[in-house]
Amino acid sequence: MRLEGKVAVITGAGQQQGENIGNGRAAAVLFAREGAKLLLANRSMASLEETRDLLRKEGFDAECMIADISKEDDCAALVNTATSKFGRIDILHNNVGIGALDGDTVNIERSVWDNVFNVNLDGAMLISKHTLPIMRSQKSGSITHVSSVAAIASSPLIAYKTSKAALHEFVRWLAFENARHNIRCNVLMLGMIDTPMAIEGYHKVTGTPRDTLRKQRDAQVPMGRMGTAWETAKVALFLASDDASYLTGAVIPVDGGMHTRVG
Repeated sequence: MRLEGKVAVITGAGQQQGENIGNGRAAAVLFAREGAKLLLANRSMASLEETRDLLRKEGFDAECMIADISKEDDCAALVNTATSKFGRIDILHNNVGIGALDGDTVNIERSVWDNVFNVNLDGAMLISKHTLPIMRSQKSGSITHVSSVAAIASSPLIAYKTSKAALHEFVRWLAFENARHNIRCNVLMLGMIDTPMAIEGYHKVTGTPRDTLRKQRDAQVPMGRMGTAWETAKVALFLASDDASYLTGAVIPVDGGMHTRVG
């Protein structure tokens, strides 16, 4: 098994209700199947327990903890819990991200902008800040932050795209800074994925029927279809495993070719 004996912290491991599995939950399941010990974090315990129930049906288990990575105390507590339970942290998979349909710079509300940056960028920095001392002491580790192709494409999600673009540069710095400690830091840049967050979120905001949304999103992808969370989780598993032992500072697109339309 590719993660046998490794300890993984996965943030954003819950999800909202919907027809399909989300990226964080799918990563938790694949990591468990590959032998990882898991500490799962989310802002909702109910959704975390649903993830744990899914794991238990397959004969696995996980520690669960409520945490908001935009709060430094929560990040410190999450790392402390992982080390007290398992003694180490080998993998940090940060699947947290929020967005808003802010559409036009003239109409952006400062509170919305700040909230998106607090979660998507400040949160990534804070959870990295508190995880790195553990990984440095081990002289090993893998950190993956989940981003979006919106970071490099024109999109009416101004705060979201800008925070994710900044995340790319932050992770490139993390990779350079921590390479001498044998810590790999990469970005998983996702495109149109058929997850509850995407479909239910847009359905709620726009009122567009779910089937119509899926057709619209499929049409934007060069491969002609949205991806699934299982497909994103397989790449996350690769980045977390020793198969990616010489890969750091990379922005990996998992988007059906959407990034080929940019630049």
